[in-house]
Amino acid sequence: MFGFGRKKDKAKRGAEAAAQPMQPPRPQGGAAVPPPAPANGHTNGPVRLIDPVPGQPQDMRVGIVQALEQPEGGRGYIVELTPAGQMNILAWIADDDAVHPTATVLAEKPSTAGVELKFDPWNEGNDRIGAIFIWDTEHGFQGDDPDIPICIGEYMVDADGAVLIAQCSFDAGAYARTPHPRAEAVAACWLLARRLPALRGERITTSSGRFVDLFDQIEKMPLPDAVDMIIHRGTSNTGRVTQIERALARQLVEIGAPQLRAIAANTELGLRRLGTNGQFWINFDQNAVQGLQRDLVIAVEGAFNRLVDARNAAAHRDNDIALLATLDERTTGFVFRSAFVHWGEHARFTRGEIGARNPYMELYDARAKRGGAWESLTRFGNVAERLRLPLRLQYGVDVDNESGVMAIAFNAPTAMGFPASRVDNDGVWRDVRDTRGAQASVYVLRLAGLLAYVGFSSSIATTSVTITARAGTLTGTPVLSMRFERMAFYGDVVPRYLGGDIDDDAFDFDPAALLRLLAPSAQAVDLGDDLGFRGVTPLPLPEAIKAHRVPLWKDMRELPADLGVRLRADRACELDVLHDDAPISIADVEKIINDNEDSPVSAAIELESVVMELSKSLPQETPAFRPLYCNNQGERELVTLADDDDPQAHADGRPSVDPSAIRYFKVPDALFRALAELARISIANGQFDKAKELLARVHHIGKLSIPPYISESAMYVDGAEPDWAKDADVLTKALPYAVEPCDVAVLYYRLAYAMRNLGKADLSAACYAMTLTIPVRWLRDTALEELSELLDGDLNRAPAIEDAKQLLRANGIPVVPSHGLMHLLARNTIDLVDAGFPKAAGIGVRLLAAAERDDTLDWLGGTLLHGTYGEDELGDE
Repeated sequence: MFGFGRKKDKAKRGAEAAAQPMQPPRPQGGAAVPPPAPANGHTNGPVRLIDPVPGQPQDMRVGIVQALEQPEGGRGYIVELTPAGQMNILAWIADDDAVHPTATVLAEKPSTAGVELKFDPWNEGNDRIGAIFIWDTEHGFQGDDPDIPICIGEYMVDADGAVLIAQCSFDAGAYARTPHPRAEAVAACWLLARRLPALRGERITTSSGRFVDLFDQIEKMPLPDAVDMIIHRGTSNTGRVTQIERALARQLVEIGAPQLRAIAANTELGLRRLGTNGQFWINFDQNAVQGLQRDLVIAVEGAFNRLVDARNAAAHRDNDIALLATLDERTTGFVFRSAFVHWGEHARFTRGEIGARNPYMELYDARAKRGGAWESLTRFGNVAERLRLPLRLQYGVDVDNESGVMAIAFNAPTAMGFPASRVDNDGVWRDVRDTRGAQASVYVLRLAGLLAYVGFSSSIATTSVTITARAGTLTGTPVLSMRFERMAFYGDVVPRYLGGDIDDDAFDFDPAALLRLLAPSAQAVDLGDDLGFRGVTPLPLPEAIKAHRVPLWKDMRELPADLGVRLRADRACELDVLHDDAPISIADVEKIINDNEDSPVSAAIELESVVMELSKSLPQETPAFRPLYCNNQGERELVTLADDDDPQAHADGRPSVDPSAIRYFKVPDALFRALAELARISIANGQFDKAKELLARVHHIGKLSIPPYISESAMYVDGAEPDWAKDADVLTKALPYAVEPCDVAVLYYRLAYAMRNLGKADLSAACYAMTLTIPVRWLRDTALEELSELLDGDLNRAPAIEDAKQLLRANGIPVVPSHGLMHLLARNTIDLVDAGFPKAAGIGVRLLAAAERDDTLDWLGGTLLHGTYGEDELGDE
């Protein structure tokens, strides 16, 4: 229950505190008074009264008694002296500075479950500086969990052992000004934070703690409940509420945040904090939440991120404790206001990253070309992902380093995302609802210049940046388009960011003046009557970049020779797996399946006709010209795994065909789907020999596709006499081709079940362990439940992941995705990007991102696929 660690810098401060005695020196403590008449039949020693605390009634006298019977090492009882001269025991202070409420003397140390307050060192072994924690042992502060405390402040211990309340959510009065004996300081804090609020009928909430306590509470609640809690608390006149909560509640009400509940009733809204920059992020279905609803969600997210800014401001003021009570109303107002004007800070961060090591230059032993597109794009994303902006940023980038051009697109927040009230220079809250359009325009202009700086700094080769802002989302209407040239930008614009000119509040409502300051070489801007942006035709995309955005199936550019050999293709169009112009589409096949759901015989007849028709249109297969079906573009990058010609099968030990000469032709989606469905129907009808023939053909044309292996494995176990060994063999055979997290998780899960039925409990547990390492939510609970059953309910017996891998390898079961497969994927993906074929590389990057669980790579995959301009904007200018 105890032992709350702290950041490393706390350890440093603790050492400094230990080395330097605090000033001024401590007093001698409260005066001893004669023993009062006993109120509970006990013999009483002298009571040492403690100094009163703010808010303590004038007739209340509280002290500490040591002479009563108590557990060994105790620091005494906290007692109250009544006007009648009696003494009431209120609590006992243990030797570890934990306060246990009690009305009687204690013969032995009570359970920690009832502790209400504790002084706890930030770092184990250093008791010179620590935290003051309190518990609500009845209700709990966060998620109704009574075992989770909140931190209300920090104490420091001088060389004589006296304690100063260095920071506290409550006004500690004399205890914050001069050190006091340790037991007295503990008693005073308990009186302030627990006893007096209880006497007033107040329930202490996370308002009394740190920002992090409130953040934890918010994240554990459904988002609409968290919003309503803050609004209720911030608008209430009862209980203890901080100014930051009142300011946040005001802004949530102004943007209509209570309407989130209606949105959440129809689609899931999840709030979390990002690991890259510590900001809040609301997860939602982009297709289900659009228009004004999306604007509202983003506005609420922005309001919570102003809370993160406030946390940083409080930490700067209160020794990094970041107490909610640290900020007064005026400071809170200025923090909320300044959240939109940290552009100098963002620019300095960008400048500091220019020469930093790029962690993405090598992945799985595959290296990117120095000065190539991969380096530029990952440098851009690595900086942009860590910008701590007040509103959500979505962005895409295209680059061609040979010609020195870059294109950037980003989302322009709508007016709803900006405050309807803010503190003016006199510290008074003013209604600024009519300026929200101008606020939005100014924000977008400042952001455009910053992103241009990130673009230029990502590569010395970039000499021109074209940047376009789109309303709301990356697919929204273009509302701003500008072009910057490198030397003019570095000479005239960058100094204004680094020097703080861009942050000047003279621009806060004047986008026209700010635009003049940025002075782009070309622009497309149209300001409305409210000074908000209206739709524009964006500046044309540079020709070199436009060439990269040709749909893959129409891209006739030749691949570099080495890359072409590895991908078994000569031109970019041969890499396409998505464009399907076959005479029968996959939609036609799905219709046949759905229309004949109750008549599998009729479905089989029609599907066999589809197979015959489509097979006739395929090229003639030869050893060097082979059919290939890929489920996605990433599989196409792994095509050499499909080169299954075994040299050992030949007398001379050589393959029958030079692998570098092999090429593949695309198999229509409809043919693959029809064959797979025919195999399923055959399995359902018990026609296993026919099913095997069909599945063999499916594997031949789609060796890298995992679903057919799963269908085949099911064939062996869905009958009356399951063959778990054959099931396991098929799943093991499929594993080396698995790279998508969902495929990997399903294969290991099914293999775990097969091993369980084969009586190989250790291998089954290892496969379950592998399943649980992969974030596939719909499978996790089932796998966990089955693993628990396997281990007789004792999950502590589950193998460590490294032990599980070692066991699998020893039994011939691959640990996937293997390093060799990931090296192949990374090498081909990086080289495709550097060669100027982003559309062919996007899914490969997404697969790398999933394996690495990396936000920058995930962004890169999206920007490679979608670029910066819509297809309707890529025509001839």
